Amino acid sequence: MKKLKSLTMVMLAVASVGCVVSPRDYDSEQSRALNLARAGDIYDMDLRDSKDGTSSYSKGIFGSLLKIASLATSFDAPLRHLSGTQTLMFNATDIMMTPDKPSARPSLMGWMPASMATSEAQAREQYVELVDQAILQAAKDMALNATKLNNVKTPAIDGHPLMLWSIESAEHGCDVDQCMIAYNIKNPYYWKTPSYIEGGEPESYNIAANHPKKYSRFIFRQSGEQLSFPMDKFYRTVSGSLPSWMVMYFPPNTVAQNGELLPYPVMYEQGQQLMFKEPNHE
Repeated sequence: MKKLKSLTMVMLAVASVGCVVSPRDYDSEQSRALNLARAGDIYDMDLRDSKDGTSSYSKGIFGSLLKIASLATSFDAPLRHLSGTQTLMFNATDIMMTPDKPSARPSLMGWMPASMATSEAQAREQYVELVDQAILQAAKDMALNATKLNNVKTPAIDGHPLMLWSIESAEHGCDVDQCMIAYNIKNPYYWKTPSYIEGGEPESYNIAANHPKKYSRFIFRQSGEQLSFPMDKFYRTVSGSLPSWMVMYFPPNTVAQNGELLPYPVMYEQGQQLMFKEPNHE
């Protein structure tokens, strides 16, 4: 019965892009992290809850996906106007990767209240403004120097260029061109909001994670072998500066915490890092 339910939800999620369907109900047998992920259309079964949250992703599959995705999306030539370090960061990381499974992609998801915009285009502009404001606020809170790179030509996703910010911090090993933020906002679509989304309204302009290429992402990258930048703290701070109806998801090995990559998936909501832990073990 559970398998049938899962297949049904997958079919609904695939068919829901651009359509108005009933939002997913909260499943009390799943963690809040998993409920948020499913609400954002991260529906594949590689992502699941585990007792302590550290084995919440199918092992063996993720490594293969990452290698294939990195090879398939590496740029053939340096990006225009980027320094050598910045170009290297693009070529060597998963900023533009598009693995088949939504759970293998760092994703930004949101349910902007319908009252905040009069069209999907305006809603996208609002999303961009809110993310930029969150970056600036996080930079202020963490004593970082943040600069948006408006004069850099970048690849387009869903018809809009990828947006870049440069972060400088002598304390955290971020000299000029060493630390960057890359993000994009896909074109939202008018949808219904799950009742458990904080600060939401019944209808919203949704950015979800189910499209193979046109999904929203927010990624911090630091060049070099040392992971000295407090990435987890930065994501928490940005998340805390975003509206309560926006969340960020990161697959295993994409978030650095205390100088080590977390080998398990995490979700950020309202400044908190959520793990995919079974509710009776939380």
